[in-house]
Amino acid sequence: MDPTSYDIGDAARYLGVAPSTLRYWEREGLVRAGRNRTNDYRRYTLHDLIDAGEIAFYRRLGVPVRELARYRTLSVRDLDEVLARTSDEVERRIAELQAVRARLARQRDLDACAEELAAAGMRPGAPAIARIDVADYRTPDLWPLLVEEPWRYGVVVDAATPNVVVEGVVDTPQPENQALWVRGSERESTCLECLLTVDPDDLNHSNAPALFAEAARRSIEGRLIVGSYLLTATSTTGRWDHYRAWVIS
Repeated sequence: MDPTSYDIGDAARYLGVAPSTLRYWEREGLVRAGRNRTNDYRRYTLHDLIDAGEIAFYRRLGVPVRELARYRTLSVRDLDEVLARTSDEVERRIAELQAVRARLARQRDLDACAEELAAAGMRPGAPAIARIDVADYRTPDLWPLLVEEPWRYGVVVDAATPNVVVEGVVDTPQPENQALWVRGSERESTCLECLLTVDPDDLNHSNAPALFAEAARRSIEGRLIVGSYLLTATSTTGRWDHYRAWVIS
């Protein structure tokens, strides 16, 4: 065995690709390999691997295989210009991934909050949100806002109509609309933090009546329930929207 060359398994491992990928690149004329005279198996020299490593690098950058042959005809200056443009694209992708990572971390926090509230039941707590405004869906900017930041979706339930859930926007004042609720002098001793669950297919089906009843049992006369969206998940009783909510006395 020639110690200065590598079989396709080793070559693929060093390059971080599958052996089938190396064979495909060879068929496309992008990489080359020698042959073992005894069994005609592919053998790659170190230079072959360095050459193939450039192809692997460009593929990781997202350059299609059909364009890689053109890359191999570029001068140093032409190649640098292409790489400069690619660098801008990579920076854009990094920024997108950073935004995804931040959204992921935020969602995991919301998930943890839902689990904590489900385990804790009702507990004293003043609202952590400042206001909920009417959700005017005719406002064009509202849709992308709630898609990108769904935790800004909120609901309000009045004790007088506990089976009616009113949609709103949390901590994002909407122009020309009246607020559904604005935090005032609510104290922790007169509010109860809880988990509000709402049927996503029927907003007027929720556990709000049960939450008002539990608050009354604790000698707190609930006036409103206000909540901010956490997530939608399935339990043994069905699929529910989960809200971090407060019973306001």
